[in-house]
Amino acid sequence: MLLVAGMVTASAQDIPDSTSSFWGHATSPADTLGAFTGSLWGPVPARDDSVSAKLTNNSRPAWETAVLVPYWVIGVPFWLVYQVLDQTVIGMDKLGLFGAAAAHPGLRIPTGTYLMPVLSIGDLEGFTLGLQAKHYDFLGPGNVLFLQASRSTRKADEFSGGTLFQMGRNWSIQVGAGTEEKNLTRYFGLGPNSSFDDLSYYHRRVTWGGFELNKVVGRKVGLKLRTYSSQVEALEPVFEVDQSLGRVHGDDIPFGYPGTSTGWTYRLALYRDNADQRGRPHSGGFQSLGVSLFNASDGSGLQYLTYHANLEKFFSLWHTDRTLAVRGFFNRISNVGNADIPFTRLVTFQRPDDLRGYHSLRFYGMGSLGFSTEYRWPVWVARGRDDMGVDAYLFSDIGQVFEKTAEISFDNIKVTGGAGLRLVNSDRGFAARFEIGLSDEQTIIRLKFSQTFQYDPKGMLYGKNPTKVY
Repeated sequence: MLLVAGMVTASAQDIPDSTSSFWGHATSPADTLGAFTGSLWGPVPARDDSVSAKLTNNSRPAWETAVLVPYWVIGVPFWLVYQVLDQTVIGMDKLGLFGAAAAHPGLRIPTGTYLMPVLSIGDLEGFTLGLQAKHYDFLGPGNVLFLQASRSTRKADEFSGGTLFQMGRNWSIQVGAGTEEKNLTRYFGLGPNSSFDDLSYYHRRVTWGGFELNKVVGRKVGLKLRTYSSQVEALEPVFEVDQSLGRVHGDDIPFGYPGTSTGWTYRLALYRDNADQRGRPHSGGFQSLGVSLFNASDGSGLQYLTYHANLEKFFSLWHTDRTLAVRGFFNRISNVGNADIPFTRLVTFQRPDDLRGYHSLRFYGMGSLGFSTEYRWPVWVARGRDDMGVDAYLFSDIGQVFEKTAEISFDNIKVTGGAGLRLVNSDRGFAARFEIGLSDEQTIIRLKFSQTFQYDPKGMLYGKNPTKVY
């Protein structure tokens, strides 16, 4: 402002004439554009071809186009993948999966039930397609009815369902049942040193039914009491008969093959969940301790206890919502009866206690331990949709199974790693994950709607196989 005022109030004799300027000598105003010859940095030459540049839009030469053709061709698959993923996310958003397009995710039918397609990629199941149905406020406000059926390319079938009933502010009960068949279940042997070269197959069938009582006992703390009946069958495979378990492991067939194990399980667990959210947690964690008793009802006299511990913690890191997730788990069977434990009831790596670079059910033992880390960062966030978006992550899982605690050693520890993408919905909840796991044996690709961290506690409601969770 002072500069402007000084310029306005300058005297007439302070104003330069037409032949001078602050920058140097100048011509008359009429010639300013055509013959400007001086400046603070020296004389300015007159315009001619040697000091003037013409801006033209030259066409790309033919040789450059030819060189770029392979680049364009290579880029076509990536463009197609992008288009498929983009349209998939848009379609899922229209179905309300992210919680913004509808009060409940899915396609609403006249009965008030919401339908959603089942789509997953698993290491045991292969590519799975199916349908699930949810009915909200079933027989009362806050209750849920759930049904699901699916079929996979690896001849895996699942039919399951459950209900959730709210009983007051701090009480709820889940009832669930189902059957699961995997015609091509892999078996490599017992113990931490089973060989990948001993790959064999068997037919695994599981049926279950039971209920779970949940009680909130404090801030972020809950108590679970679960009881269910289950039957696990290990049968000769109908497919890949040349690599059946009986043929490959004829000299070392595990106890319980072929065979059926039936009994009741009673489980008591205490958990604490103080994570700030399920989709993109920055702090807090999840901890659980449980003990279960299995009592056979098939006359075998089998009876054993299983101890389980799970500790998870989330650490907020630097720059744009980066997070380090850390998890450790431990499982141990204690045989309190006189009967041997069939291999189908042994501890193994399966959800959520996975080594994601190996197949599920890859190792069997009396116990297992593992440690997982994930480094997460957002790659796309839809602002205005309560932080809905996609996070990328790098992960590493290490662990082993063991028969006796003396087998726990660095030599038996298995190391895996990989990368993935997490889909976060508009309620800051977890929606889905796509990941690639690497190990010294194989590369495993998974597309799942459940996570190893913060595993969904509503297992009986969603018809999840309870023999997979210790």
